[in-house]
Amino acid sequence: MAVTLERTQVGKREDLADLIANVDAHDTPVTSAAKKGSKPGNTLMTWQGDSYASAVSTGTVDGTDVSSYEDPGANRALIQNYVQVFRRAFRVSTLAMDVSNVAGLNSELAGGIAKKIVELKRDIELTVCSANDAQADDGSDAYLTKGLATWISTAGGSVLQVPSAYRTPSASIETTATTANITDETVQDVLSSIFAQTGNIKSYMMPCGRTLKRGLTDRLTGIRTAAEGSTTSTPATQVRTFSPVNGKKMTVSLDVFSGDFGTISLVPSNFMPAATDGHVLDMSGIELRYSSLPEVKELPDAGGGPIRMIQAIAALVVHNPLAHGKFDLGS
Repeated sequence: MAVTLERTQVGKREDLADLIANVDAHDTPVTSAAKKGSKPGNTLMTWQGDSYASAVSTGTVDGTDVSSYEDPGANRALIQNYVQVFRRAFRVSTLAMDVSNVAGLNSELAGGIAKKIVELKRDIELTVCSANDAQADDGSDAYLTKGLATWISTAGGSVLQVPSAYRTPSASIETTATTANITDETVQDVLSSIFAQTGNIKSYMMPCGRTLKRGLTDRLTGIRTAAEGSTTSTPATQVRTFSPVNGKKMTVSLDVFSGDFGTISLVPSNFMPAATDGHVLDMSGIELRYSSLPEVKELPDAGGGPIRMIQAIAALVVHNPLAHGKFDLGS
């Protein structure tokens, strides 16, 4: 007896869901939080750094005339960075655009534009957080804008080097600890050093790699106590206690560190130079200056299908590297 069986059916339609899932959807915290500065007037960005003279406690004898003078611009210096061109481009063939019916897309071209704009923003975030040094366009190498990991360093880069008086001091850069032994004192010391430079107690944002974020949570959410009866310098033992608040829910996370000299909001980021890195940023002193915001340009189609280019031109401006700190830890 003839029967139609599912396993032998001809012409079955594929059950393809009408969606596209992008798993790799990272946030871009620094570029989203940075101030949008004025449009660059040149490929070389230049601004002035200045500092107050050291305070003195000497007095002046009554009736004496002025016999010495100071230069109010003695501490002034130029700080510089280059712009960088960020670009993504793609092409869709005529048949892929006009004939194919792709699940989850009304238009292959429109979908490509939306995707490449996000990728371009991720490129900018990666560059801003990077250890890139500044680089001039020489016809072979492109302009590069100096990244935060180089701004916040004792060397200040080698190209358009930060003037020595404005380089981040070593005390504001934690390199000796590891994520396995970092303590609250480690974080306090970085904040204390920044305060020594600026005299301000502020709120900072710290984009940090996932390993550093885990290390801070693991090390700072417990209680450390010395071994009972110990009379030596035995390292403290960490005792962790958890108190579920809402029924069976347990929260183990350190999102904000509030210390003597400021508050740090921890923001996990996948765009740090290393998973053990963190930049302690005073966002009021960081700008992205766009010569052109991300824009879509249509390039000539010679028959192979439409081409679109997404491009932005931007420069990272760090007003004064003394106002920031960094964690550059081992695992």
